[in-house]
Amino acid sequence: MIYFITIIFISGLLYIMYIENFRSGLARIKNDQFNIKNDDLPKVTVIIPARNEEKFIAATINSVLNQNYPETLLDIIAVDDRSTDTTPVIMDNLARLNKNLSVIHINEVSKNISPKKNAILTAVRSTENEMIITTDGDCLHDKNWVRSMISPLQNDKNENVGIVAGLTVFDKPDMDMFEEIWQNMQFIDYISHSLIAAGSIGNGRAFTANGSNLLITKSLYQKEENSLRSELASGDDFFIIQAAQESNYRLRFVCNRESIVKSYPADSLKGLIDQRSRWASKASYASDFVLYFAINTFVFYSGILTAVFLTAYGKMSLWILLVLFMMKLIPETLFLVYGFGKFGLDFKLRYYIPLQLFHIPFNLFAAIKGKYFGFEWKGVKYRQ
Repeated sequence: MIYFITIIFISGLLYIMYIENFRSGLARIKNDQFNIKNDDLPKVTVIIPARNEEKFIAATINSVLNQNYPETLLDIIAVDDRSTDTTPVIMDNLARLNKNLSVIHINEVSKNISPKKNAILTAVRSTENEMIITTDGDCLHDKNWVRSMISPLQNDKNENVGIVAGLTVFDKPDMDMFEEIWQNMQFIDYISHSLIAAGSIGNGRAFTANGSNLLITKSLYQKEENSLRSELASGDDFFIIQAAQESNYRLRFVCNRESIVKSYPADSLKGLIDQRSRWASKASYASDFVLYFAINTFVFYSGILTAVFLTAYGKMSLWILLVLFMMKLIPETLFLVYGFGKFGLDFKLRYYIPLQLFHIPFNLFAAIKGKYFGFEWKGVKYRQ
C-alpha cells in the first residue's frame, strides 16, 4: 500500500507542477490589439471544410463574408466533403452571390487519408495566399475575427511565426434543464483543454490547437504536409502545431474577445464521449512533453479513483483520499478561474462542483476508449 500511495502522491505533485506551468504560460499571453491600417493588412484565405452541415453552414459562411476586412484581401474557400444533405447546394448558392467565395467539391477520398485533412490540404493547395485561417462548418465569428487572428503577426513582423491559435467556445440556445446541466459541465471541461493548449503556447511549447480557430502559414503547411499523419482520422490541428515546433516556428495564441469563435457542441452524451475519445486517440503520437503529461494525468486520475474504492472498503484512510483529491481540485480551480477571467468567460461554479463527480471517470473512460476501442465521427467509425 505504501508504494501505491507514494506513486500517486508523486504523480499528484507532478500534476500540480504541470498545471502551474500552464497557468504561468497563460500569464505570458499578450492581450493583442488589432488597430491595423488597411494598407498593412495581408491577403488571407479562410478555409471552411464541412460535411453534412446544412443546419449551420449558411450562418458560418455569412459570418466570414461579413468580416471587417477588405474584400479584395479576403478569399474564402468552402470545401464540401462528400456531404449527403443540402450543404453543397447552400455553398454553391452563396458562391454565386459572393465573388470572393469559392467552393471545392470532394466526391471521394482514399482510405489512406483522413477526410478532413484531405479537405483542408486540397484547399491549401488551391490558394496562393500565405496566410490561411481554418474554421469549421458549424461556427460563428465576430466581424473582427480575421483582423484579430492576424494581429500577433503584425506585432511580431520580424519573427518566424508559423501558427496563431485562438479560443473556441460552445454556444447552444434553447436547452432543457437536464441538457443545460451537462452541456455547461461539458463547456467547463472543454475550455480546460483549450486553456492548457493556450498556456503551453504561452510558454513556447506545442500541445494542441483547435482547427476551428487556427491561422497557419501556407509555407508551414507545405513544408510539414508529411507530418500530418494523414492516415489517422483526425488531428489536423494537433499534428501541424507539433510539426511547427519541431521545425522551430514560433507559436502564438491570440487573446481578445473578437478572436473567440462560437461553435455548436456535441448534442448527445454519446457524441461527447466520441469527441473526447477522438482527442485522446492521438496522445501516443504526441511530443514527449504532451505524452508525459498525458501519462502522468492518467496515473494520477487512476490513483484517485482507486483510492475511492480502497477508502470505501476500509483499506485506506479517508484523509489520504481527501489530500489526493485536493491535489487535483485546488490547482485546477485556480487555473480555470484565472483562465476564464483572462478570456472574459463566465466561470459557473454551480456546474463546476457537480462536474467533479464525473470528471475523473469520464476522462479515464474516454482515454481508454479512444486508444483501444475507437470512436465515431461524422457517421463513420474509426479505430486508431
